[in-house]
Amino acid sequence: MKKGLKLTGLLLGILMIVSLFVGCGSMIAREESTMDSAAPYPAEEPAAQAPAYEEAGEAPRENGMGFPSFSGSIEPDKIITTISMTFETTEFDQSLEKLYLLIEEAGGYLSSSNVYYSSYYNSQMYQRGDFAIRIPRDKVNQFKGLVPQIGNLTNESTSKEDVTRFYTDTESRLNVLEIKEERLLSLLERAEEIEDIIKLEDQLSEVIYEKENLKATLVNLDDRIDYSTFNVALIEVAKVSTTETKETPFLTRIQNAFENSLYQFGRSAENFAVFMVYNLPGLLVLLVVAIVLYKIIKRIVRGPGRPPGEKKPKKNNKDDRFVDKEDQRGEKKDDSQA
Repeated sequence: MKKGLKLTGLLLGILMIVSLFVGCGSMIAREESTMDSAAPYPAEEPAAQAPAYEEAGEAPRENGMGFPSFSGSIEPDKIITTISMTFETTEFDQSLEKLYLLIEEAGGYLSSSNVYYSSYYNSQMYQRGDFAIRIPRDKVNQFKGLVPQIGNLTNESTSKEDVTRFYTDTESRLNVLEIKEERLLSLLERAEEIEDIIKLEDQLSEVIYEKENLKATLVNLDDRIDYSTFNVALIEVAKVSTTETKETPFLTRIQNAFENSLYQFGRSAENFAVFMVYNLPGLLVLLVVAIVLYKIIKRIVRGPGRPPGEKKPKKNNKDDRFVDKEDQRGEKKDDSQA
């Protein structure tokens, strides 16, 4: 009976440890799948897709990360470029300092930034930063080539909006308004009637207001043309994801699988240790209850009326059979003498 209880307790302990490891592994899997999801980038003026390489007759090429890159394409002069990039990093503060340094070297500036704790996994807080960066047009390729130094690039997209026609139309409307303004001023100098003066002043006010709006539009367009926008998302993770494509060699895939397996095992062991420490009071209570139940069951199995120190006598079946045979022989001898 005692061996059965020990075996049962051992099996229960093994099952509990296995279930804890499985639970820790599933928590890590949920963490990685959740950390892959990206929040929206900072708001920016809408930009229409305008692939300039189609007009230039140049096919896209792929960079080292597998994303398409273009160089030497012919595009109109009035182009608004917006580039969105997502990075993973295990050293958030160092990556952030590196990003600020690259912005300064490129002569750009930070239009907006939002750094916050986006997730909580395994008793750890993970940070995320969303940045809108303005980079001079002639430094875009330089900054784009250096910014992957801040982390592991997981997503990249580029949009170009051709505003050449809109810019030209706005300039034409502004020239017409300026000519109209000069004529109204000339008429206002020669006007003598009060009613004529009032009408001319009202028209002149409308012309000046519309002219100032068109000037502001051109200034805004010039700023967006001369400075391209980079929407950068920097996400802190426990482990950067491995990028595998159909061209990834078999040995590299084996190496990645082995490293991921070791990482998952290490994280599961850490989570198990943290779980044991965190639930230590409850486990001690369960241990005391198990000991009490074991003693109660042991007393019940021992039976009533036997002192605690007394052991249950062992049966010797061979001796019992020998004694019974001797008794039978003695009875037979007494009957024959009688």
